[in-house]
Amino acid sequence: MSKLNVLITGSGSLYGVALIKSLLQSDLRPKLVACDVEPRTLGLYLAHRGYIVPPAAPEERYYSTIINIMSREKIDAVFIASSHEIEFYSNHRGEIERTTGARVFVNPPAVLNICNDKWHTVNFLKQHNFHYPLTIRYPEDRHRINDFVREAGFPVIVKPRRGAGSIDLYRADDMAGLRAVVRGREGFILQQYLPEAHGEYTTGICAGSGGRVLSGITLKRFLREGMTMAAVADDFHEITDYCKQVAGVLRPYGPCNFQLRLLDGKPYIFEINPRFSSSTGMRCQLGLNEADILLRAEILGEKVSGQKILKAGIIRQYKDYLVSVEQIEQMEREKFRVNRQD
Repeated sequence: MSKLNVLITGSGSLYGVALIKSLLQSDLRPKLVACDVEPRTLGLYLAHRGYIVPPAAPEERYYSTIINIMSREKIDAVFIASSHEIEFYSNHRGEIERTTGARVFVNPPAVLNICNDKWHTVNFLKQHNFHYPLTIRYPEDRHRINDFVREAGFPVIVKPRRGAGSIDLYRADDMAGLRAVVRGREGFILQQYLPEAHGEYTTGICAGSGGRVLSGITLKRFLREGMTMAAVADDFHEITDYCKQVAGVLRPYGPCNFQLRLLDGKPYIFEINPRFSSSTGMRCQLGLNEADILLRAEILGEKVSGQKILKAGIIRQYKDYLVSVEQIEQMEREKFRVNRQD
């Protein structure tokens, strides 16, 4: 096969930029086409070509724009780096692949349904005999609060069923605090607190067709406002293997990330994110280039195994980039720009 042409949507996100940088480091040397809704997003200028696209809703306009770009650029693979676009690509993956011949790396609707609702996540883990934190819904299960607290104890974590990071996440240390936090809330869960003594871990799994696990990596992460700002890669093989077992039942396609803590020495998953991670760039620096693995396994049909992951700490530091006013104005005016030769 000649050089691969790869589209990265939502390219200005943290993991969109990480995907572009990872693919620029790949020996495959693919041509990278980036798209985003805003002209002042970095990915548009790091890729070989950049396009401005409309928001994913309404779908008709977005769909036609993406199909035109994919046809024009002869796209072979699509990586989604915007959480606002994942559901669109999940619902339309088959149609897009049939129309363009490209491979779209996105999880199916059934996986999104399990992962995007934390109540569904807990029930999936429970149903398949994996470890899970005790959890009830609020307000649906408010009559069970006393029984829940007797079993789970304090502190209790209160958070939305949907959403990511630390937005609207609360810790209640006693019953008065718990009742104050949940008052007036809708669409929340109350969850058993998992101790911080052994830290928090993020495990990234890449899966191919049929949910076949292609790679796995576990990092002990250090958070600031819900974001991984530093991490350590070490001998976390037992955690990685456990998450591979969970992935084997979940059957994701493309990227999937498991957030967990240890309780009595056992891994308890409390969140599954069915997308690329904010630590995608860190993983590449440590030797695991997830985008490259997916291209090799799913498009080129290569066998990928035994990736060598460095044992190291890694610290995130944001970097500022200069982009000329002329470049940005051209992007705004023409909705397209060639940044570098293929």
